[in-house]
Amino acid sequence: MSQTLYLIFTDEGYIEAKDAIFEDKALLWINPRILDETQITELSASNITFKILDKWVKPGDEKATLNIIKSIEQNIKKADILVEYR
Repeated sequence: MSQTLYLIFTDEGYIEAKDAIFEDKALLWINPRILDETQITELSASNITFKILDKWVKPGDEKATLNIIKSIEQNIKKADILVEYR
């Protein structure tokens, strides 16, 4: 069974995907400085696994996005990856 993973780059993307992330208990990979302490606490309390990217990625940077997707695929064998494109 595969798990859904959201790759989010902006505040707006997180707001749009938030309900689905919590509903599906999806994985979340997200740009730094998007989540505040309250949101981090909320994710943790809901047992949502999230990873804050090592460095900020410009939304729409296809090369960086592809590199992140490759990393996800190496670390998580069965994931349906949903990518925020702006």
